[in-house]
Amino acid sequence: MDKYTTLGVNILDAIATDDFELLEKLFKQGEKSYLETSPKEGWNWLHKSLLGFESDEPSGKMVEYLISKGINVNAQDCYGMTPLHYAMRAKNVDAAIALLNAGADPNIPNQDNLIPLRMCIRYPERLDLLELMLKNGGDVHYFNGQDYLLEGLKDFKGSDPAYKEFFAKMEEYAGSKE
Repeated sequence: MDKYTTLGVNILDAIATDDFELLEKLFKQGEKSYLETSPKEGWNWLHKSLLGFESDEPSGKMVEYLISKGINVNAQDCYGMTPLHYAMRAKNVDAAIALLNAGADPNIPNQDNLIPLRMCIRYPERLDLLELMLKNGGDVHYFNGQDYLLEGLKDFKGSDPAYKEFFAKMEEYAGSKE
């Protein structure tokens, strides 16, 4: 591995392990910037750190720290994915909450027209996450080219009792109760 690649790996390791001191030291070397993006994929450090499938890496505190350095929480990569898409895919709820608290948009579609709000269906017990997405403008009437979000989700999981509160919360924001 060349020096530049090794530095990138070391930065990602520091992010994954919450080593704020090492992270700051690595960036002060000047060869990498908090604001850089990969030329091919368009990944910023939030994207890169959330690419894995660890539900606890990076921590919410580390995500907040990276955001404080000016990293764009709504940046889309070559697949249309935002850091919030990757946090939701990795089941990293703490990272998702940190991103939402910093203004991440739950309605940005990726290349497959999937929005982060739709990904909440994987976490029916995390009504706090769903409500935060909805308070941040999550559109329960989002049309993905095939169906409207709320109706499509109800067709998928509407009869499952584990989703009763989940759908009640979505309907509250839809402006109707069924």
